[in-house]
Amino acid sequence: MNRFIFPFLLMFSGCSTFKQEVVDCPKLTSPKSAAEIIAKSENQSPVYIGIRGITTYCSKASQHIEMSVSVNIRAIRKDITIDDYVPLKLSIVSVDKDFNEYDRDELSYSQFLLLGSKTVDRKTELNLDVPRDGEVFLGIK
Repeated sequence: MNRFIFPFLLMFSGCSTFKQEVVDCPKLTSPKSAAEIIAKSENQSPVYIGIRGITTYCSKASQHIEMSVSVNIRAIRKDITIDDYVPLKLSIVSVDKDFNEYDRDELSYSQFLLLGSKTVDRKTELNLDVPRDGEVFLGIK
């Protein structure tokens, strides 16, 4: 009998999950000056960088909303004769109703520009907590 109970309990514990309540995401904005920039590559070439798509997923937590954001960053350049990199910083910030910072997630990286590629897209994942009455701001630097 014990041979059957232990595997059953093991299987039961492996299948149990906590289901998060999905909620509407708070307002997410990106000022034009932070959504599109002209950056200098490591080889000093100008490169257009812009946000070209955002997907959000929000779930209810005890005191706030947990927000997952998938951001597509597009780089466009004229000089495609060399491999190059563009250093970037992607920031997302949540604020409360009085515009006090609540949480922040930042990612600094170099976007690779492959030889022969005029347009390069990169999908990046960010996560943060947002107060229930808050807003979210996203930008590139």
